[in-house]
Amino acid sequence: MKRSFMIAMVLFSIILASNAQAGGIFQKLYFVGLWQGVDNSDGSEAQRAITLNDDGTFNIIGQEPYTNGCGGERGMVTGTGVLEGGVIISEDFTLICFNGNGPFYDRAIYKPDKLNGTLIEDFPDSVFGPTSFHKISNR
Repeated sequence: MKRSFMIAMVLFSIILASNAQAGGIFQKLYFVGLWQGVDNSDGSEAQRAITLNDDGTFNIIGQEPYTNGCGGERGMVTGTGVLEGGVIISEDFTLICFNGNGPFYDRAIYKPDKLNGTLIEDFPDSVFGPTSFHKISNR
């Protein structure tokens, strides 16, 4: 019994150590799911779906029924991100407006706020402030 426990602890430590490094699967899985929040810039509901690709990059897609970036009209966002230093960085974040404006491109950063269990979407090169998202589904 004692030996089985020790073997289990060693295996658990190896798995934990291999995933503690930047880009480990457990770290990546934190981001995967459906996230919902309120856009700080205009008060609209915002959703982001984040999926993990086979090559380790992330697909980001979302919608907002009202967005200042689209002149108060409905918009859709897309992007591809990579995990660097515990955050997802999307260099190709794109806002597509249903009223024909745009598309608009920006750099987006997704960082976990583990204290509150949320995900922060930030645009460091923009006038738009960060938005907090709550995970509403793991898949």
